[in-house]
Amino acid sequence: MKIEKLLDDLIRINTVNDSENQKIIDYLEKYLKNIGFKTEYKSKCLVMSIGKNPILSFIGHTDTVSVSKDWKYPPFKLTIEGDKLFGRGTSDMKGGIAAFLYALNQLDLKKLKRGIRVCFTYDEEIGFEGIKELIERKIDFCEYSLIGEPTNNYPCIGSKGLLEYELTFKGTAVHSSKPIPNESSNENAILFLNEILKLNELFQKKQCNLFDMPFNTINIGTINGGTNICTTPDCTKVLLGFRITKDSQDIIFIKDYIDNLTEKYPKVEYKILNEINPFYNKDSIIKFYEKISNKNRKPFFGVSEASFLTNNRLILGPGPITAHENNEYILKNSLMETVEIYKKIIERICE
Repeated sequence: MKIEKLLDDLIRINTVNDSENQKIIDYLEKYLKNIGFKTEYKSKCLVMSIGKNPILSFIGHTDTVSVSKDWKYPPFKLTIEGDKLFGRGTSDMKGGIAAFLYALNQLDLKKLKRGIRVCFTYDEEIGFEGIKELIERKIDFCEYSLIGEPTNNYPCIGSKGLLEYELTFKGTAVHSSKPIPNESSNENAILFLNEILKLNELFQKKQCNLFDMPFNTINIGTINGGTNICTTPDCTKVLLGFRITKDSQDIIFIKDYIDNLTEKYPKVEYKILNEINPFYNKDSIIKFYEKISNKNRKPFFGVSEASFLTNNRLILGPGPITAHENNEYILKNSLMETVEIYKKIIERICE
């Protein structure tokens, strides 16, 4: 099977928000069984292995983000135009999955001294429920893990941390001509967020040169409150996120800062949606990754399932990085380069 056919098969399965999860899990299981893998765990996730004492795991999420009406090409069918391979998930991350499956089929797996484990997950784009399920099931991710996110074949050996809040501000609904002091939930939210934004000045004093954006950042994702212009709102909800460069202590600092603010603004409640520490690997094998990719190590641009692991993690997949974009695509040359890199990693670690 040509790699274009393999990638087309994966793209034709619509896994936006895991809608056809079972279909893609069954497809992957059948493919891997045909080359000798055995199923170890199957739910909305799939874990399979081959060989003795697996030392390397491949981790890939099968879900994709939604598709707008602005696509030029059919999103759920591979379209080839020159060297470009278009389709939802080509970059994030069915391209990486296809490259690993294709690499496996090009190797004599019986000659490997150590085994391989593959772990396919769901819900990576929203809540990371798939990788959390595998961790709860105590799946062994082996000494080394390879995560096929799009990196344009740069060996990414770290990523920022993430701290996300859902904030709920309470107030009292009255006519806007007779507002009650401190009882507008929107006003309380604005005052609270102004205090949060003061952290920007502090963050920018603490640089971390590993990243293009070399300091912690704040994002006020959504603000929802009120029903009309003539009524003071009684409830406002805010989604607030922080990206943390390298120091896990910054997460503790931010949490303490917000706890102190809630004492100053008692009409706010919160829950933490995600708390993920930054990581940065320093294993000696990274020099090998740089050699075979002919690119220098760097951190990953976002948070991935690698952030939930504690072993030697490498994030590497084809490019360019067009994740979540309209007319998402990768280059065939980059995809084939990924295949060769994956083959060398398997041969080095497993033999």
